[in-house]
Amino acid sequence: MFVIIPDDREEKAISLVEEAGATGVTALSARGVGQKSRRTFFGARFVGAQTALIILVTEEKVEPILSCLEGVLFEDGDPHGISFVVPVEASSVPLLSPESD
Repeated sequence: MFVIIPDDREEKAISLVEEAGATGVTALSARGVGQKSRRTFFGARFVGAQTALIILVTEEKVEPILSCLEGVLFEDGDPHGISFVVPVEASSVPLLSPESD
């Protein structure tokens, strides 16, 4: 699962996903250009500092985690990031097998 959000929402998002069942989160600094990018004084596009969260969880935890992020991603009806899920066929982390939950 990936969540890309503005830096100022990182701590709130991490707290929420941990409360929803994630046992770990990798946070990476990110940059990108989206629909609402703006031009700077020198003509470069700027959208602000972003954080990319990578969360590896079992399938049954995906929906609760996505649900808990709605307030962070869509505050006041405006989008403030994106989340998406990518299926993982194998992992070097043995704790993620359904039998160990």
